[in-house]
Amino acid sequence: MGESAVTSFTSDAPAATRLRRLLETPETVVVPGAYSGFVARIFEQAGFDAVYVGGHGAAAVHGLPDVGLVTQTEMAAHVERIAAAVSIPVIADADEGYGDVINVVRTIELFERAGAAGIQLEDQQAPKRCGHMEGKRLIPRDAMLRKIEAAVAARRCRDTVIVARTDAIAVDGLDAAIERLEAYAGVGADILFLEAPRSLDELTTAASVLDTPMLANMSEGGKTPIVELADLRAIGIRIALYPSSAIFAAAHAARRVADVLLASGSTSSLVDEMVPLEAFNDLAGLPHWARVEARFGDASAGN
Repeated sequence: MGESAVTSFTSDAPAATRLRRLLETPETVVVPGAYSGFVARIFEQAGFDAVYVGGHGAAAVHGLPDVGLVTQTEMAAHVERIAAAVSIPVIADADEGYGDVINVVRTIELFERAGAAGIQLEDQQAPKRCGHMEGKRLIPRDAMLRKIEAAVAARRCRDTVIVARTDAIAVDGLDAAIERLEAYAGVGADILFLEAPRSLDELTTAASVLDTPMLANMSEGGKTPIVELADLRAIGIRIALYPSSAIFAAAHAARRVADVLLASGSTSSLVDEMVPLEAFNDLAGLPHWARVEARFGDASAGN
């Protein structure tokens, strides 16, 4: 890549505090999306400082499209399993908050309890859609402002990062989207998320106007072109988010296994493309549990 994608930031502080400190550095923090605890652990072991738990991936692991079908409690449980698998901060997608302001408050409570260090809210009407799909509808700006105010007030940890996303580009254009983000920052949003800009120029325009740190969503195949890290850093983007890269790659790999196995009745030709069993078990944390068993297990249990 030519420059480090991660900052190798470590601390014994709570996850939300560590995330805040990461965002205070001059580096653009690269955050990959993890759709399971196993994948989150792979990213942590690779050296990333945070992971993202997105609604797109969560819906996919339920066998569903990202059109608002995953419920508040399903998503909170999904976040909890992933956050429990790693020690690095988790930023969690809370869609539109799963309802009005009282639902937003409940969402913040559940997601914080699940281990989220950052919580993302968007200004779509329910049922929401993936940010790179057509047919999105917005709630009024004032309604979103109330949701953000409620989210900020509901935080039990003052360092929990509130990410405010707008999908207004697709509905009302860039200027309206920037106006919304300015207003969201004014009521306490910590990170601003301009969803689906159609060019680097649009992203640059927003970044040049907004004073609050911004997130850039790099979703392969979406409406926004993939931008190199150096270019994102040059315009002041604080988080470079890759929410779906891992699950897109996993889907490709699973389809390849399906095609080869169906055609040949064997996976022998794919073995070199797979993680070996021992390495897989290491990634899953087997050495840790083996040490626990060796220390505390009943030596006579098998007799």
